[in-house]
Amino acid sequence: MKFVDLAMGQQFELEGEVYVRTGPLVASHAGSGKQRFMARYMMVRPTGVAPAEGPRKPDLLSSDAVNSAFEIYHGHCLGILGQLRPELPPDRLSSILTQLDLARQAFLDALNEKQS
Repeated sequence: MKFVDLAMGQQFELEGEVYVRTGPLVASHAGSGKQRFMARYMMVRPTGVAPAEGPRKPDLLSSDAVNSAFEIYHGHCLGILGQLRPELPPDRLSSILTQLDLARQAFLDALNEKQS
């Protein structure tokens, strides 16, 4: 079996040693934990020990949750900028606020595009 065909966390034998696949191109020695580069095409022998857990499924977030979290973040950014207000010239403050508003709108537009 090729290294690339192993599941993440699956044990295998190579050159009389037992390793665990810990990354796309990395394995860790089962005893010492020492990492080793593994080419995708390397032939290995699975030991029959199943991976600790299957591949992780991506978390799905609702657009409302993302919007809410982003608005909280944006509010914090505006609050930090408000603390700097006395130190910034009015034209510079206005420019930064405009840039933040444009970035916020670009984020929201990109999020809405993904939903379509």
